[in-house]
Amino acid sequence: MKRIYYAERDTTLYEKHPERNTGIDEILEIRKISSASLANADTYNSRILIDFGTEISSIAQSITDGQIPSLHNSNVTSASVFLNLHASDASDLLQSYTMKAYPISESWDNGGGFMSDTPPTKVGSSWYNRSGDAVAQTGIAWNTADAHSKNTSAGATNSTGGGTWITGSGYEASQSFQNESPDIRMNVTDIVKQWVDSNISNNGFIVKRPHSDEIDGSIRGSIKFFGRESHTIFVPKLEVCWDDSSTETTGITSNTYVPYFKNIKPEYRTSEIARFFVGVRPEFPAKSYATSSFYITEDKLPISSSYEIIDSVTNDVIIKDEKVFANSTTKISNTSDDCSFFDLRMDSFMPERYYKIKLTCRRTNDTQTFDDFYFKVVN
Repeated sequence: MKRIYYAERDTTLYEKHPERNTGIDEILEIRKISSASLANADTYNSRILIDFGTEISSIAQSITDGQIPSLHNSNVTSASVFLNLHASDASDLLQSYTMKAYPISESWDNGGGFMSDTPPTKVGSSWYNRSGDAVAQTGIAWNTADAHSKNTSAGATNSTGGGTWITGSGYEASQSFQNESPDIRMNVTDIVKQWVDSNISNNGFIVKRPHSDEIDGSIRGSIKFFGRESHTIFVPKLEVCWDDSSTETTGITSNTYVPYFKNIKPEYRTSEIARFFVGVRPEFPAKSYATSSFYITEDKLPISSSYEIIDSVTNDVIIKDEKVFANSTTKISNTSDDCSFFDLRMDSFMPERYYKIKLTCRRTNDTQTFDDFYFKVVN
């Protein structure tokens, strides 16, 4: 099972423009650039702030109500939480690199600026300030003496600012990349658990390069991500995942088969929790004498079957098949009482869009896929 929660505010802090606010920019950016084309020139970083606000409270309440399993509970099925950022562009990246996320330790004001504003907007969060008006000299500075950002050996000047965050075991997350898509899907369960358990205040995540990468003399390029203001399906989101499947029967034994949905509707409201029942029958049934139609017989999907949810227009995967069935969050249930089934919470999807269901059915030497099933989510 997966539930998706969307960011309530986000912004980028730019070291090269330390008073500029970009609180409603459509793009979030992690970059490390040079101030000049000369070797050993100063380098400038940027960092991303993302806050899920009341969505964290919703996760905590759902855990209390038993709708979501506890986070990191070894005695029962536990849930994991992933931070998702979808890249819109990337340039000059190294073959391998790492991204980090930490809980922000101070409150901050999102502001209403764009990177392209002329003159720049200086009200709200920036590299120097977490809130206030830099022009009116009422800005409230981040409570840090050293941003640990620029290449100090090259004569750094912007040594203050850049956000504040908590480090240590249980307070950080990371994801490493090696010649792959720059999309972020980072396990942030430890951090979210700190918020859910009320151990720290929820001020959101700061996403950045590791300290060692920020202070070295290398140019590490830029990754641009879709922000919450981009009005796309790619806004920053948290994905809460757990295995809610149950298996009591092994499913159909025929080599070729045809699955079908018994109860799929054309439209679902965002307030619905829908259970999709899937029947299956052999594609080429053996001939036999019978007193009833073959078409009213049904079976269950192969035991290792799973689903994906895909945006039917962009063909982007919204809920991805995990493909690891020891603890799969997209495995389809088979029980003795029902046909195969899985549950979807419609508030996990952007409304007024069409979605496609892709079924993947796996057996030891056989994998078959079926994806001609559609539904729409409406408000």
